[in-house]
Amino acid sequence: MEMLECRSQEARGRSVSHLPDEVLARRAAAGHRECFEELLARHRDRVYRLCYHLAGNAEDAEDWAQECFVRVYRQLGHYHPEMAFTPWLLRVSANTCINLAKARARRQDRFLLGLNEGTMGETSRGAAPAPGDPLRAVLGAEEAQSVHAAIEALPPALRQAVVLRVVEDLSFRELAEVLGVPLPTAATRVRRALLQVRECLVKAGIAVERSPK
Repeated sequence: MEMLECRSQEARGRSVSHLPDEVLARRAAAGHRECFEELLARHRDRVYRLCYHLAGNAEDAEDWAQECFVRVYRQLGHYHPEMAFTPWLLRVSANTCINLAKARARRQDRFLLGLNEGTMGETSRGAAPAPGDPLRAVLGAEEAQSVHAAIEALPPALRQAVVLRVVEDLSFRELAEVLGVPLPTAATRVRRALLQVRECLVKAGIAVERSPK
């Protein structure tokens, strides 16, 4: 009996693996669990990567990624299948991360009041960059930590924009769609974010030879 159930589950997995995200999302909203599990398998790594760069450490990123998928599942009823699924997923995930970042900041304000910024940085950014982080290819560990610190210090809206643009490699049109803002607004947020990151690196004595794309 257990073998038959296992084969039945495998068959259901194969039956949805060929479906596009938009169809899976519609079926998942109707209660088909295997469809949501397929979406989770397809997008888990991307959502985690987004969470890592917005959270600044691996421990929070794991928790945030789980919370993102909980929010995605709860909001599937509001998803319109005529829209591309990935931008919608990134919008829900990014907004979730921003809310979680604000909540974390409030907790830090309560518990770390009076500590200098350096101590706060060690507390909130003690984890090493995740394997595969593109920054590691061009920057040493110290420089990479400085970049992550500069990104984390950005206002939430700017941090969200630059992570989606530089880390997730979204076009400005895709970025505007994910953020739900006009294209010029999206481009302005990225430009302001990059300028602020550059200023932080210069103040830290790190030579910036070229701007990120």
